[in-house]
Amino acid sequence: MEQSPSFKTSELKNKTYTTMPESASTVALNTAPEDDAEPALDPELLDQELQLVSSLAKLQKLEEMIHQLRTLLPERLLEPLALIINLKAATAVSVPNSPQALYQRLSQSASDGVREVETFKSLWRGREMKAVWERVDTLIYENAGQLLQSNGMWQEDYDKILEEIAKHDAARKEKQQRAKEEEERSQLQSAEGGWRALVEEYSQTGFPGMRVLPPRRDSSFVVLLPKVGLSFKVNAIGTGQEDVPEFNVTSKSSSAEPASKVESTVLGCLNARPRKWDLNYLFGMILSYSNLFQTTCAKCGKMQDQAANLPTLRRLNPTTPQPEQLPTFEAYHATCV
Repeated sequence: MEQSPSFKTSELKNKTYTTMPESASTVALNTAPEDDAEPALDPELLDQELQLVSSLAKLQKLEEMIHQLRTLLPERLLEPLALIINLKAATAVSVPNSPQALYQRLSQSASDGVREVETFKSLWRGREMKAVWERVDTLIYENAGQLLQSNGMWQEDYDKILEEIAKHDAARKEKQQRAKEEEERSQLQSAEGGWRALVEEYSQTGFPGMRVLPPRRDSSFVVLLPKVGLSFKVNAIGTGQEDVPEFNVTSKSSSAEPASKVESTVLGCLNARPRKWDLNYLFGMILSYSNLFQTTCAKCGKMQDQAANLPTLRRLNPTTPQPEQLPTFEAYHATCV
């Protein structure tokens, strides 16, 4: 994906937040909505606490998987032979009616067992668990080989605690995002000239592959993508929240010319975007189509899917754009999402 060019007007940038309400040992007991006045929390400390709870949840999962693996041999792996070895064995599986059927059952049982072992190994050797094992080794060294022994029982279900933390954290992030958007709307409303001044500046700024025409008297403006032969009319609709309009995109083509399948798909994606009031977001998204016929899918890496469709869907690139840059987007086929 090409880097988007810069412009002079200060951009409303996307930011990510990491928040956690309280310690992991108490969050599961306090899931009711909190008052608006919440203490300021150190994001780095909260991230460490979330990592800790996640690691404990994985340790519990590993222990559960170990107990399950202990039943793999010989019980579950050789279960297809149970009725053949012992006709009185209590099992819900019927006796195979042929050697081929028995072979298929044994093969499936072996494949399932191998998959189960590989899943365990993948979790055990994962990046997060590697940090846990390094921490354990450090504690063993610092305590001369002596570690506090547990009673063999987990006092908490850390998977449930992690789920509660994630729910609460998501609610906090949504609340922060709403407040951030309200602030950005207010800044756009108070800016001299409003959205029209921003469009005027875009029209004077060079964007490779995209041309913006000055706004018209009917509260609309035109955006051209000459390289791909697409042109859009952007209409400011209503006043919206905080007296900031939302923007709808239509084809600038003559009404006598039906929109192509590609153009219709692009328009649908543009009008399904969030932040419909955010012109920076809209221009960044339109710019992502300037190389439509050379762009590959971010998931499959191909330009066309099996039905010869182009990757016309767009998702915001998680990388925060640099100051004075438009947000960037990743391309996807509809069949890849």
